[in-house]
Amino acid sequence: MGVNVIKQMLRVAASLCLVPLIALHAQSDRPTGTLVASNMSDNTATVIDAATGRVLATLPTGDGPHEVAISRDGKWAVVSNYGVRGKPGNTITVIDVVRHEVARTITIADHQRPHGMSFLPGDTLLAVTSEASKAILFVDARNGNVTRVIPSNGRATHMIGVSANGDHIVAANIADGTISLIRPSTADAATVIRVAAQPEGIAISPDGSTAWAGSNKDSVVLVIDLQKAQVTDTLRAFGMPYRMAFSPDGRRAVTTDPVKAQVRIFDAQTHRERSVIQVPRDSVLSTAEVPGSPSPEGVAISRDSRWAFVTLQGRNRVAMIDIERGVIVALAPTGNWSDGVGYSPLVSRP
Repeated sequence: MGVNVIKQMLRVAASLCLVPLIALHAQSDRPTGTLVASNMSDNTATVIDAATGRVLATLPTGDGPHEVAISRDGKWAVVSNYGVRGKPGNTITVIDVVRHEVARTITIADHQRPHGMSFLPGDTLLAVTSEASKAILFVDARNGNVTRVIPSNGRATHMIGVSANGDHIVAANIADGTISLIRPSTADAATVIRVAAQPEGIAISPDGSTAWAGSNKDSVVLVIDLQKAQVTDTLRAFGMPYRMAFSPDGRRAVTTDPVKAQVRIFDAQTHRERSVIQVPRDSVLSTAEVPGSPSPEGVAISRDSRWAFVTLQGRNRVAMIDIERGVIVALAPTGNWSDGVGYSPLVSRP
């Protein structure tokens, strides 16, 4: 084969990398549904077709959009507008997933710095952390009313996890080295459990029996028995276990580590590691939160427990991961400084 022909083939191959979906495995092996990723630097949210990686819409949010939550019926996405330095946010953007358009903006009055969010069963109430109020808010997603406020009894209450039936809620208190356990149906006060320094990422098992909390400072993940309110295991060898999520079937736990540029997949019952995905460090931007790292950060899991979706803040991408095989199957573009991500099984309109 001649040198000129080879060069031409390479140019064609390079041009294919410009299409929205960067395929790493067979085209038939794809998730379906819709992704919503927040873009902190752009004050926007990107709506993505999971099957093709095509950007369906880029929608305006408030300042400093951080986390994304999807209603249990898949119809709505909410984005917490945390705000920027010197200008705390106090709004939540509500997105119609199927129509991929902003439906409304919720203002939560004096409760500044909203962050972690999760819908409760029925999709009427939204549990939201407010760092400034040191509390978990219960917000009516239909009209934006704050119907209940439960103090977290901790400082810098950040991420949140809600059990499948909504009976157990956990939140991480970064400044205190604690997590808060709330049983909203039986109590108006939080049980505080000491974990490790600077806990941020947190997840709760679907049955509400166990929480995993990541320590940014100590580089460990703590496994907490919520019935006993105590730590029962410690998982090590992390750089920064920044975010984590349980699969809906309760079998797997997925953690992201921007410092080591890794996504790690665990057996949720035995705590044994099943896969370590080393995210390629190519095309890392100068704005990467961890210099030189693609910075895998936000994580969401599909309803069938097969796929994980991880934002790569350092590459302005979202990675689609086959959980059982432990491989990245595709990348899709986001806006600048992608952070939180949510998944809906519904397919958006063209």
